[in-house]
Order: sequence, then C-alpha cells, then structure tokens
Amino acid sequence: MFLIRTVFWLVILVLLLPTNEQQQSQVYGTAQAAVKDVSGFCERNPSVCATGKDAFAVFMHKARFGAEMLMSFVKGKTGFAAGDGGTSAGAADMDSLQAPSAEDNAPATAEEAGKQSSLDQAAVAEAAAESWAQAPVTVEPAANSQNTLNPDDLLPAWSGPHPAGT
Repeated sequence: MFLIRTVFWLVILVLLLPTNEQQQSQVYGTAQAAVKDVSGFCERNPSVCATGKDAFAVFMHKARFGAEMLMSFVKGKTGFAAGDGGTSAGAADMDSLQAPSAEDNAPATAEEAGKQSSLDQAAVAEAAAESWAQAPVTVEPAANSQNTLNPDDLLPAWSGPHPAGT
C-alpha cells in the first residue's frame, strides 16, 4: 500500500512540474506573488492578526496546561515527589512550562482593555492543575487469586467443522 501511495504522489508531482521556460517563469511568478501577498497580510488585516495572536496564545496556554498535567501524572506514576527540590529528571522541563505571567496577558492597547479574554482564566486553570497534580494516585493490584479467567475464557477453542461421516 505504501508503494502505491508513493507512486500516486510522484505522478501528481510530475504532472505539476512545468515543461518549458514559459511555464517555469509563470510558476515562479505565481509563487513570488503568493509569498508577497502572505507577507503583507497582517498590514492589510491587523484585527485578524490580533485575533490570531490571541487564539495562538490560548492554544499555547492549553498546551502548557496539558503538558503540566501529563508531567505531574508521570511523576506520580514514577515515584518522583512534587517538591523534591528539582532533582527529578523533568524538573527543568516543568520550569519552562510555567503559565504566562500577568503582564504577558495584559491588553496591548487601551481599546482592548474592555474586552475579556479567555486568558483571564489562567489563574483558575493553574489552580486546577495544581490541585489535580496533588491528588493521590493509587493503583491497587488485582486480588491475589490466580483464578482470574471468566467462563468464556474456559471454553475450548473452536476447531472448525467436522468432516462428513464422523
């Protein structure tokens, strides 16, 4: 299947390649115009870029929160203490994943000061992450019984149809 997909994409690539000088110059000119258009997008649409920047900041905050939850879960499973003075393997990583400070979340202009951002929830989310990280994780082993099979497991394996006459 991999070979078929590779051949398909190579065929598509070959079909898109220009065949003569005129087509090559046309492709290069189109690519240059596209790059120029993309590079000037924020100058033409500053509000869209500001909204995108805010959305990216929210995404990064959620990614940090998820990474903190994962790291605290891993530390809990591996036996590293939360307050071991930075001697655990992931302590340096956790320091780099701190939530953004209040001045990072401050509005850029007075005009934006009236808007409420979802980044205002950072303290609430951070407190939730800390309380989740401090929750004890207990894993109890299964009962010491060796008889852990259910009745379906005890049935004999299917052996197929019997030959005619038996």
